[in-house]
Amino acid sequence: MFLHESQPGSAFPCQPLIGVTTRNRDGEGNFIAPGRYIDAIRAAGGIPILFPPGESEPQVLLSLVDGLLLTGGGDLCPSTYGEDPKHPQVRYVNLERDRFEVALAEAVMKQGIPVLGICRGMQLLNVVSGGKLIPHVPDVYDELDHFNPEDRRPIHHKVSIFPSTRLHQIMGAEEISVVSWHHQAICHVPAGWRLSACSADELIEAIEHETHPWAVAVQWHPEFTFEEAGHFQLFQEFVRAARQFSPRLAGRGVANPEQTPQVA
Repeated sequence: MFLHESQPGSAFPCQPLIGVTTRNRDGEGNFIAPGRYIDAIRAAGGIPILFPPGESEPQVLLSLVDGLLLTGGGDLCPSTYGEDPKHPQVRYVNLERDRFEVALAEAVMKQGIPVLGICRGMQLLNVVSGGKLIPHVPDVYDELDHFNPEDRRPIHHKVSIFPSTRLHQIMGAEEISVVSWHHQAICHVPAGWRLSACSADELIEAIEHETHPWAVAVQWHPEFTFEEAGHFQLFQEFVRAARQFSPRLAGRGVANPEQTPQVA
């Protein structure tokens, strides 16, 4: 059965398909996508479809889905934003993944496909919009830890969300606790985007596009805490936007409001 076909009476037609980018191959040649991304999309009512790097025509992949989740991972090569690729703190660069995801990000922005960028995904959307990155956050921001280089584990800190933004409407709060796991960040809000959140040290933590139907990017990792209020709503609103965008799902309503996905 093809992806867009379904059995009569199945709930499948009302579930949007969400492309989820994976990491590059590991030492054993396997593509890996951390399971928390998958769990979050499923909990929010979407069906995740993994997008491993290397496809020569990413636009074909996008034609199969209703939204795109750009996930975290290794650093973008500084050459993608016009800087020296030999920066000493840049690590885990994979040019195949960079090329593939740059093409995906450019396409979703041009086509108006709903997109959620997380960590590297936010940096990627910034770069394709003409922005640059801070190669190593401690070189610029030293008031707040965003990453623990000793044990490579996520840490927690507070983020302020600006009123009158889409993100504030989604999260329903002006301050939240987030899981942080990054040593790079965007330098400035790129053209066409607005700032929607920052941390106490004024590092840019979230941006949203001003004219794209639904393009939101966060520097933190909401998949680690997707069961919590606010973080779950971010995935839920993303999946809802994908459903509204989808020509395949146009005009199909949820038969029973009680069937709307909930977090346990």
